[in-house]
Amino acid sequence: MSTPKLPPLIIKKSPSAFYVYTYKNKWNSEKARSERVEFKKVGTVVSGQKEGRIRWDEKFLEERPELRNFICERKAKGYVFEPLEKETGLSLKQVLSIKQLHAGATWALDQIVSSTPIGPALKKAFPQKRDYLKILSIVYFIILNENNNISRYPNFAETTRLPWPGALHASTIGRIFRRIKNQQIENYFTEVQKGLLEQKIKANDTDKLTLALDSTSISSYSEKLPNVVRGRNKDEDNLPQINLLMLVDSKTGLPLFYRHYDGNVPDAQTVRRVIADNSRLKLTDVVLVSDKGYSSNKNINDCLRNDVGLLFNMKCGVKGSLTQEVIDEEMSNLRDLNKRDWYTEAFQITKKIEWSYERQPVLGKRPSKNTRDVATLYWHIYFDKQIAEKVSQGLFERIGKIQEKLHKKESLDENEQTLFEEVFEKAESTDEDTPVSYIINNKKVDEKLRYKGYRVLVSNEISDARKAWCAYQERWKVEDTFKTLKSRLGCSRNRVSDNESLNGKIFVQFLAASIAMVVRARLKKYSEECRKSDGPALTYESDGTVLGTLNNIMQTKFQQVITLEKLLGNAGSYLKLSEFTYQILSRKEKWITRMRLMNTMTMNCSPNYGRKALP
Repeated sequence: MSTPKLPPLIIKKSPSAFYVYTYKNKWNSEKARSERVEFKKVGTVVSGQKEGRIRWDEKFLEERPELRNFICERKAKGYVFEPLEKETGLSLKQVLSIKQLHAGATWALDQIVSSTPIGPALKKAFPQKRDYLKILSIVYFIILNENNNISRYPNFAETTRLPWPGALHASTIGRIFRRIKNQQIENYFTEVQKGLLEQKIKANDTDKLTLALDSTSISSYSEKLPNVVRGRNKDEDNLPQINLLMLVDSKTGLPLFYRHYDGNVPDAQTVRRVIADNSRLKLTDVVLVSDKGYSSNKNINDCLRNDVGLLFNMKCGVKGSLTQEVIDEEMSNLRDLNKRDWYTEAFQITKKIEWSYERQPVLGKRPSKNTRDVATLYWHIYFDKQIAEKVSQGLFERIGKIQEKLHKKESLDENEQTLFEEVFEKAESTDEDTPVSYIINNKKVDEKLRYKGYRVLVSNEISDARKAWCAYQERWKVEDTFKTLKSRLGCSRNRVSDNESLNGKIFVQFLAASIAMVVRARLKKYSEECRKSDGPALTYESDGTVLGTLNNIMQTKFQQVITLEKLLGNAGSYLKLSEFTYQILSRKEKWITRMRLMNTMTMNCSPNYGRKALP
């Protein structure tokens, strides 16, 4: 079979691909030289580079039908032809290049990334060397492999369809981590917030962003890293650690922001730094929702100075505090059944307090009337009688156990000894021969139980007690994020040897948790929609289980054709993910897959198919 002859060809680059053009030469008498004219597109280099296989346009194949019998590749500015076998329509090289990859889960994750602010933000923040595709591939590894040990990535990439199809070895991934700089991370945060606000505008959602705030500890095997310090390890893990603080959107469950600090930095200080970052990151129209560890007066003042909304759960056990004062003032009213809210099932009262704070504090300078501002704070006070009774019953049982041990002359454990010192005292006796006995100080017990069952939420934005209660209850999503990050994704410990790699790896793990949380939120939403519409019910499974089921869809790939087929498993489930529906339905062993980008199970496309779904 003779090799086809091609007309003069030239490769031109566009923003998205390399195209092949024919042209003609025409003499330019003014310039006294020949020029290329009459360009006509005839094909595309499917590799996305200047060299690689060429897919000819159909009109050009009609003019030169002999090209249908050959595979044409551009190599070193030349064109190499390889004949196709008549029986199969494939060349030997194509047959040898056939490869099967796990594809269903990563395809679904691609759609999530492209339909949320995550995808566009990632592309804008990391455009160099297409790092956004490499970072996304590592993120998919963490999500699907449930492990952050990057030494296992090459084996995973060999069998999985990924946004970045090239090889990434452990050393290469380490360099990617070190290329992730703080400015790029901040650019990502800005773009994600911008994208989320745009989605809120389209949905006519005028509510402020309610961001749940919390921190956790991440252990490390290395004590040489500057940020890794021994402190209060919240997992009681006997290793040094860093503190990781996150802000999670309460409505969508999408983590929007994080900071990591030295392992010995107190929780209250981490919030002050986040509020200080607000002016640089321009987090506007937000309400920070936090638990008791962050509700200091300094943090309230910082929020007011920086125009940041707050909803803080105040500590009720601090003696002489304003919190105890407002509870004491309303204690009798909080027994009135008319103050009990049917929705929250708690007694509730709201007090407006004028809060004075220093507008621009200057170190070493005393505040004056001219430098102080006043803001209205809503103090929402709640009393749950059941909680109070439950705590009382628990305390009485612990006291009874101590009395029993004292009677039997048994030793007390550490917790029992602490309680013994708090509420017991020696009984008065005039007889020196009588053994020492102890009695319960009822006043001290009453003081210990006085503020049990109470909760005080303080806000400068939310004036309604029920809305404040509901907003606070939604903060469980940040705790769920930490649980997903540390347990589900296996990121409870970092395995890096330098601080630059640590910064990059924490960001990648944050991305993995973000995408996993979106999957969980959409699974929950789809399940609720099914119940409301009497549609096919989705039996609850974890996001890891569902993605594992999807991952059983295999992609058989060679140069011109990609097919998807379900090879394993028989558990039926529906997964609805935003703008597309990806269904796997088991009926009499018949599997149906429906995708937004595919009308049939087989489609002709280029090897670049894996990246087309990405932003």
